[in-house]
Amino acid sequence: MNGQPLPALDSCPCQILDISPRGMKMFSEVKLGEYLNKAALQIELQFVLDVTTIQAVGEIVWRKPFGRGDQYGILFQAQKNLDELIIKEMKLRRKKEVMQSKPYR
Repeated sequence: MNGQPLPALDSCPCQILDISPRGMKMFSEVKLGEYLNKAALQIELQFVLDVTTIQAVGEIVWRKPFGRGDQYGILFQAQKNLDELIIKEMKLRRKKEVMQSKPYR
């Protein structure tokens, strides 16, 4: 809308399908940006991978209908320490998953 921010949604539930330090693929039943004329939609994301709440700004670069909602490709904008924080949280989460999957002796 001519570079003006859209009204913020208090909460838009979504599911992270895949994530990397540069972006994510997510699913939501909420339609994001369907009324924009192919203009880039910048969004603010807040999510937890392990224990730390991560805040990131990204741009929706693609959308694909899927089931009762849509899958979205989000490209993160360069933000100080975001790459390192995502990698750190992914490692911590994976370490916990591996420890939980080991059988007790």
